[in-house]
Amino acid sequence: MTMSTNVANIEARTGSINRVFFALADATRRELLDHLLVKDGQRVGELSANFDISRQAISKHLEALEAARLITIRREGRETQLFLNRTPMRVAYSMWIEKFIRVSVRVDCS
Repeated sequence: MTMSTNVANIEARTGSINRVFFALADATRRELLDHLLVKDGQRVGELSANFDISRQAISKHLEALEAARLITIRREGRETQLFLNRTPMRVAYSMWIEKFIRVSVRVDCS
């Protein structure tokens, strides 16, 4: 693997992590993910029924979740099912969050 390939891979992973954090920064999007965690494979209408916002607003949130690859959308005719994809969260956890959890105790002696 060349240096430019390594840099491209790092930038691609960093970009995907940024999309994950952007998507998770919104409370409505986190709640959408929570609903899919409870019942995966919901249709858009079924998922939308849990919210007091327009279907169009839900669609915008779903676009952000799909861009972050936090959900997978399966379309069959007029039916659209939504599935939770945990992989981007695992990647964000292992590349960034985990290091803060494993912090050793520091004593300041000044």
